[in-house]
Amino acid sequence: MEQIAENVYIETTYEGVNVGAVITSQGIIAIDAPTYPRQARDWTMRLQTISPRPVIFTILTDYHSDRVLNARWLNAPIIAHQVTAEKLAGYDKRYPSNLLENMAARNPYRSRELSGGAVEKAAINFTHSFHLYKGGVHLLLLAAPGPTSGNLWVYLPAKGILFAGDTLTMGQHPLLLEPISYQWLNTLQRLDSWPDALHTIVPGRGAVQMDTGGAPIRDYLLRMQERVRTQVTEGKTREETAVYIPEFLELFPVGNLPRDWLRQQIKCSLDHIYDEIQLAGKIITTDGFRS
Repeated sequence: MEQIAENVYIETTYEGVNVGAVITSQGIIAIDAPTYPRQARDWTMRLQTISPRPVIFTILTDYHSDRVLNARWLNAPIIAHQVTAEKLAGYDKRYPSNLLENMAARNPYRSRELSGGAVEKAAINFTHSFHLYKGGVHLLLLAAPGPTSGNLWVYLPAKGILFAGDTLTMGQHPLLLEPISYQWLNTLQRLDSWPDALHTIVPGRGAVQMDTGGAPIRDYLLRMQERVRTQVTEGKTREETAVYIPEFLELFPVGNLPRDWLRQQIKCSLDHIYDEIQLAGKIITTDGFRS
């Protein structure tokens, strides 16, 4: 656990996502939950060592399974973007098996830890922005489309700290979960032109940044758009975008991820951009403008 400012802590060594905690006079505000149950329990116990008060809110920066599956261990009301809240509300009492299967494929060595635990629904959600004032601390939550339309930022204005979630990852493939690459690029532009001084940016995965650091992700998405646009222009099918998987696989470290799993995720990103570009073309043809 690293203290990055007074009463602000992060943990970037868990396998999966980065997590954070803001200590207030009324309790702890947790930002995301570790990916695997053992690490989630460890994080919960470590938080108890830095504050005598419990976790009073858990903020989820998106709806991806590696953030939501273990939020229950923090035993606190969830705050999320409306899209994430709707995803959680759409699940039955337990998380669907495909979420667990995807996590198991991503890390077979930890698959035994995974279980279809009870779904934690969001207690508070918002669409554009949400001001949270608690125990003398102000957190500004902002909608920030990235890999999903449910991504959000957590900004601490008094400290110049921004938790960027997976809109910003360091040294890892940016994986698109919805056909919204143009929105993700707009989000990165907002980050580059942030009006206030940012002291620290905490990415969703990887090392902490002192500046925006969004250029590698931007270049990746722009290159993927360019490659897929060529495919669409030439009348090639969605399936034929697989030819670009080796090119994009080599742009970021693979690390401990299974290569077959990562290849599938890159293909999903290519498919989403293919659908996005095709839809944009239909809008131009039908209405004479691009939305």
